[in-house]
Amino acid sequence: MTSGQSFLQELREFLAFLRSLWGLLAGITVLFPLSNLLITVIPIDDGGNPFQNLSPRVVTALTMVTCIFLTFATFGRRHRFAVPAHRNRYATIARASFVAALATLAVYLLSSDSLYRALITESSDPDTGAAIYDGLFAALYIATFALLTRAFLVLAMLEYFPEREGARPPD
Repeated sequence: MTSGQSFLQELREFLAFLRSLWGLLAGITVLFPLSNLLITVIPIDDGGNPFQNLSPRVVTALTMVTCIFLTFATFGRRHRFAVPAHRNRYATIARASFVAALATLAVYLLSSDSLYRALITESSDPDTGAAIYDGLFAALYIATFALLTRAFLVLAMLEYFPEREGARPPD
């Protein structure tokens, strides 16, 4: 098989994977951060909160690049999802990723005002406080979507690549 044919085969498999229910949800989570530029679902630009000196567009771009990377990295290991010995561990990873995404989202949404006061308003060095504040909230925002994407991707892989007896992980 030539490299062009193998690329087309990979592309066909990837597009077929994205058509599954969980694959569709994983694709949505990759593009969801972009929705904040159109409508505010998770506050990213709220009158200076949660970011002071960091552009929400930069955070959105980093989030999408991270989610796209996770999608391709996970799909590249797709043959491991058919190994019966690994499937329970992957299901646990999906659940843990979803719970961690909810936890990071809760911290992002619930702590912005108190951390704003502590790091910026009441700080002796508001510039350093703003940098810490922006870095922390960018990391929380990116982590929320990365963990959601990971959870849906793992569930999609478990659905799309059914268990096969005798399947072994690739070397």
